[in-house]
Amino acid sequence: MKKLEFFYDIVSPYSYIAATQMAKFEGKAEVVWRPALLGGIFKATGNSGPAFTVPAKAPYMFKDLQRLSAYYGIPLKMPAAFPANTVTVQRVLCAASDEQRPALTHKLYNAYWGQGLDVTNTELLTELVGAELLAKTQEEDIKNQLKTNTEAAIAYGAFGVPSFVMDNELYFGEDRLFLIHEALK
Repeated sequence: MKKLEFFYDIVSPYSYIAATQMAKFEGKAEVVWRPALLGGIFKATGNSGPAFTVPAKAPYMFKDLQRLSAYYGIPLKMPAAFPANTVTVQRVLCAASDEQRPALTHKLYNAYWGQGLDVTNTELLTELVGAELLAKTQEEDIKNQLKTNTEAAIAYGAFGVPSFVMDNELYFGEDRLFLIHEALK
């Protein structure tokens, strides 16, 4: 079975949409959930940032997200805390076991993009993931895991998220999932 690496950040709405579609790969590929730091990718690649930072693109992006949420039948509520610094949230995801990570990712995406809650708020984050997991975010190996994931995405050629890698080939954006399905045939 082929391995499909999924690089994502909770702050990315398109990664949220992509995450809701990952179950479609079950039985076709081994999906490896790799939390990465979008800001770190932007900085390392010279990417000027997401569409919402360009005044002419922002209205389109928000309309596009509404269309996608309606198409996929998933909730979407723009978080008041957007964009947000998700370093701690991404470290939480790195601290989770490989088995826990998909469900925890969905839980955090649902809170942030589905309900518009500020998952970077320590009190809410503790409520969502537990104090024990949150405490692990200060451990050096967890910090290093987030750095490693981010550097791996960059090494594959990622310039943003969601980014997917299969057979050392980069696929960027949730709108390219159909090409991954095609490659798996």
